Amino acid sequence: MHKLKPRPIAYFSPLALLTAPLHAGVVYSQATTSVPANVGMGWYSSSEPRPTRNFKHADNFVLASDSMIDTVRWWGLSEGASHTDLSNFDLFTIEFWTGRTLPNGNIRPLDLIAATTIGADDTDATATGRSAATGALEYMHEATLSDGVPLLAGETYWISISARSIDPAADVWQWQDSDDYDTRSSSFDYGQNRWLVLEDTDSAFELIAVPSPGTGVMLAISGMLAQRRRRRLR
Repeated sequence: MHKLKPRPIAYFSPLALLTAPLHAGVVYSQATTSVPANVGMGWYSSSEPRPTRNFKHADNFVLASDSMIDTVRWWGLSEGASHTDLSNFDLFTIEFWTGRTLPNGNIRPLDLIAATTIGADDTDATATGRSAATGALEYMHEATLSDGVPLLAGETYWISISARSIDPAADVWQWQDSDDYDTRSSSFDYGQNRWLVLEDTDSAFELIAVPSPGTGVMLAISGMLAQRRRRRLR
C-alpha cells in the first residue's frame, strides 16, 4: 500500500501552518515533499476497486479559520510499472469527510460531506520536473470543485483524492507524500470495506478558499456554517 517504513508520530498545531508564506487563497498547505529522493513515495489511491493495490486514501486536516473551499491542488504520479505518465487514469475524485475519534484515540473518516469527480485532462496536470526511481513523473494538479465546501475552524476533517485506472490490472495512481505534519492518515480497503487507521506519512495537497469574498459570499458561508453547527448540537 505504501513504499515507506512506518515513522514515529510527530504531532503539530494547525496554526503552525500559518507561519510560512502561503499562496493567495491557500488556507491549508501540505505541499509535495522537499526531498527529491522521496518522489515516488506515496499511498495508492484508486477511485474504484482493483484486483491489486485495492485502496483509496484520505488524509486529515484542521483549518485555522472558517473557510469556503472551492479549489484543491495536489501532487501525485503513476505507480510506474507500466506507464511513467498519467495515461492509465481518466478520472480523479476529490471527497471531503467528517472525522471520527475511536475510543483508543485513533482517528479516521466518518461521513461524506462533498464529492467532485473530474476528468484527468481537466486537472491542469503539470509535470514538476521530478521523477521517481521507476521513471514515473511527478505531477501537480489543480481543480475547482463542483460546489464550494464550507468547513469550520478547529475541526478535524478528511480529504480523499483518488484516480480511476483505465486498465485496473495496470498502474494504480499514487498520492505523493508531503513532508511530515502529524503522520496520521487512513486508507479505505475495498476488500475489507472499511477505513484503516495508519501512522506513517502525510499526503501532498493544498486547499484554496474563495479569495477575498464579498459581503454576500461571507453571509452565505456564515449561514451554511451556522446550519452545520445547529445540526451538530442536536
